[in-house]
Amino acid sequence: MNIIQEGNGLTQVLKIQVSAADYADKVEATLKDYRKKAKFDGFRPGTVPMGIVKKMYGKYVLVEEVNKLLSDALSNHIAENKLPVLGEPLPNMEQQQSINWDTDTEFEFCFDIAIAPEVSVELSKKNKFDYYKIVADDAIIQEQIDHLTARFGSQQSVDTIEGTELVRGNFTQVGVENPYKREGGTLLLSKVATESELQVFKNAKIGDTVEFNPKKAFENDTELSSMLAADKDQTDVLYADYQFEITEILRFAKSDVDQSLFDKAFGEGVVSSEAEFKDKIRADFEERVGPNSDYKLLLDIKKKLVESAKFDLPEEFLKRWLLESNKDNDKVTPEQIETEFPLFLEDLRWQLISGKIIKDNGIQITEEDIRNGAKEYTRMQFAQFGMMNPSDEDLEHWSKEIIKNRDQVNRIVESEQDKKLIAYFKEVVKLNEVEKTIEQFNAMFEKN
Repeated sequence: MNIIQEGNGLTQVLKIQVSAADYADKVEATLKDYRKKAKFDGFRPGTVPMGIVKKMYGKYVLVEEVNKLLSDALSNHIAENKLPVLGEPLPNMEQQQSINWDTDTEFEFCFDIAIAPEVSVELSKKNKFDYYKIVADDAIIQEQIDHLTARFGSQQSVDTIEGTELVRGNFTQVGVENPYKREGGTLLLSKVATESELQVFKNAKIGDTVEFNPKKAFENDTELSSMLAADKDQTDVLYADYQFEITEILRFAKSDVDQSLFDKAFGEGVVSSEAEFKDKIRADFEERVGPNSDYKLLLDIKKKLVESAKFDLPEEFLKRWLLESNKDNDKVTPEQIETEFPLFLEDLRWQLISGKIIKDNGIQITEEDIRNGAKEYTRMQFAQFGMMNPSDEDLEHWSKEIIKNRDQVNRIVESEQDKKLIAYFKEVVKLNEVEKTIEQFNAMFEKN
C-alpha cells in the first residue's frame, strides 16, 4: 500500500494506492471461512468448491476488505503524521477514477482532508477587560431573608379565620334525607376560587358552622374528591351543599429573625447577630453568582479573540463535510447549513483558539477535577430544592451517580475546562472590576 499526500494548503488530497498483495490474503481467509459455513444444495458444509464460493461472495468480500484497509490506512496516516484534521476525510470525486470490482486488482482512492490552520494567541496585561462583579443590594438581601423566614416558618393554631388559613372540620351534606358526612376534612383557604366564596369563612371561629358549596369554592374535582373522601364519579356528593363545623384553624407564620433562624439556615453558631446574618446572606449570594461573572468574562474574551483571529478556514470543505455527516437527517438541508454556517465557523474558531491555549499552557482535566465538578453540580441541584447545606455523605453518593453518566461527565469536563481557562485569563489579562446588581448584570445579556 502506498499513500501520497498532495498539497500544502488548508485542503489537501490523500491518494491511497492498494495492490492485490495488500488484500489478497485477507480476502482468501474470509472466503475460506464462508466456505466452512456456506450451505448449498448437494454439498455438505465445508465441501462447496471454492470457485462457487468466489462466484457467489467474491466481489462482496473484496469490497468489504478493501474498505477496511482504507479506513485503517486513513486513520493510521493521520495519527502517525499527527495531522490536525478538521472533520473527516471526504471522497475527492474529481480525481477519483472509476473502479471495476470484477476485473481490477489494483485500486487508487482519492480523499480530501482539511488541515487546521496555525493559530497564534497573544494575551498580556496590555489586554484590558471589564470584570462585572455581582453584588447583593438591599433588595436581594431582604428577598433572601423573606425566603428563609418563610422556609423555616410554621403553622400556628389561631381562633379566627382571616382568609389564608388551613382549616380542619366536619362536613355534613344538607338538603337530603341521608346526608353524606366526612369527619376530619381539611380546607386550604388560599385555594378558594373566588372572593365571594371566601367571604363565607371570613371571621369564623373554632366551633362555628358555615354553609357552602365545595364545588363552587374549589372547582377542581381532584381536590374535591380528596377533601370529601369521595370518588370523582360521586357527583351527587361532590357537587352538593355542605355545613362545615370548624374544629381547628392553622395559620402559617414566618419565622422570627432570631438565633433559632440563624442556626436553622446556616448551622448552629455560625451566625450570632442580625448583622452577621445579613453579611452571611450577602457573602453566600455573591459566591453563588460569582460563576456568572466569570462566564461573562469568558464570553467577552472569547468574542475578542474570535473577532481578532487572523487565520483562514477551509470553508467549502467544511460545508461539504457538514452536509455529508448529516445526509441521513432529512431536517438538515444545504440551505440550513448555509444559514447556520457563520455560527459554526465562530464555534470552530473558538475551539482552535482555546485548544491552542490549553495545549500551550498544559491545561489538563484530572479525575479529581471531574469528582469535584460532580460534587459542585450535586450541591447546585440540592440548592434548587432549598437544601443549602447537604451532608458530605449525600454529596459523595449523588456525585458518584452522576459520574456514571457519560453525557454528564462530558458536560463536567467542559465546565471544568472553562474554569481553568477563566483562571488563566484572570492571570494574564488586566481586569477592571465593575460592580453590578443582579438586575443590571442580567440587563447586559438582554441587550445582546
